Amino acid sequence: MPINPNYIKVDFDEIDTRKRFRTLLDAADTIYLANYFNGYFSHIETASDLMRFQKIEDLKMKKLWDGFDHPFQKECVINGGNFGVNIYFVGQRNDARKKKEDYEKFFDLTSSHITHGGFRNTDFVCTLTSLHDSIQFINEGTNTPSKIPSDEFILGFISLGADVLSNKPLQIYTGQGKLMPQFVNESIVNAKTLVPTQPFGRLFRGGKLISLISQSNELRDFYNKKWGTNVVLWYTMSLYGSTKDSSQYDQLNRHIQFIGNTESIHPMRMKSPHKERILEWLERRGVDLSSITFTGSSTADRQFRSLLSYLEYCLKYRKSDPTIKVLAEKFDREIKNLGEMTEQKRCYVSTFGMENWDDNLINREYEIKEENNLVQLFQYWKKKVFKKKDWGMRKHKDYLNKDVKLEYELLSEQFKDSSFNQIR
Repeated sequence: MPINPNYIKVDFDEIDTRKRFRTLLDAADTIYLANYFNGYFSHIETASDLMRFQKIEDLKMKKLWDGFDHPFQKECVINGGNFGVNIYFVGQRNDARKKKEDYEKFFDLTSSHITHGGFRNTDFVCTLTSLHDSIQFINEGTNTPSKIPSDEFILGFISLGADVLSNKPLQIYTGQGKLMPQFVNESIVNAKTLVPTQPFGRLFRGGKLISLISQSNELRDFYNKKWGTNVVLWYTMSLYGSTKDSSQYDQLNRHIQFIGNTESIHPMRMKSPHKERILEWLERRGVDLSSITFTGSSTADRQFRSLLSYLEYCLKYRKSDPTIKVLAEKFDREIKNLGEMTEQKRCYVSTFGMENWDDNLINREYEIKEENNLVQLFQYWKKKVFKKKDWGMRKHKDYLNKDVKLEYELLSEQFKDSSFNQIR
């Protein structure tokens, strides 16, 4: 639903006795804003529906919907385990930076759910190479971002970072009633996004390889050196939880452990460009946005909750209007439905092969488990997929030792098929 830029009036109420929201929308504006929210969510039945709708809007806003002629290798061939992997540190995403790197755009076209930027955001890209049959971290020892070679096929993306958390499973696991910002920033790394390109992820359990790489000793040590931290615990959360019976982290217990589901108490939210249109419209209406916009952690969630509170406030104050009364009831139903859609995400941790998460927290002699080195992890993944045919690969044994041609399956094309409902 677009915002009409000409829909601007100059008269509004000021509520001197109300401290939270000084400016109140009049009845007509309240009706308009309620219809905007109700219209945004009314056609959504599941979390997947909302994520699909939001991803399509996001790609259109970023001019990626009609195709992006990326500079990376367009196809590759995998024949058994006769290939190697290169890992590149490619930079640090910044939400405020308008010009995006090519890998960021390709990242957007690969995954439907990406956490952009953030504190100590550190991005890596994994590629296939025919120059060796092992695994190499190309940037190890340097902070200079690399350009991905045009003759290498991208297998997946990794984003690491630090976040101030409210995560019940992690609090229980670490034995801390509250995770303090300094401890989190210095000792815990959040694998915010772990995404294989498709069909590599689907055909060869590529998500498991990307996950294993992300918690390797080499990436941890690179992160520690870059940011001056002492990370002893890696954690991530699955995209889905309560509505899915599996994730790419399952059956990786040797390296990655499931520690419980998060407590799901917040509704799914409206995203840009629709949210930004609302904020701009409210600002033109004379509404003070200082009580709605925030900085720091969980900014988007806090801002959306404040928008909901502001609309609820306007609806309640104007409840004597019969039209507003009907809209308020519909709004309450939509918010209740959103709450029921919210996922309880699975939380996973890795201690980098150590028996306990705090083994290296205060040790003077930093202990490293070799089984968590990149080479050992890559050999482990190859053995499970191509030799033992574990992780459900036995049903694919007909192509595991044959030439398999891979070409990228990008969301800009897949979402144009109305029957495609996969969210990754």
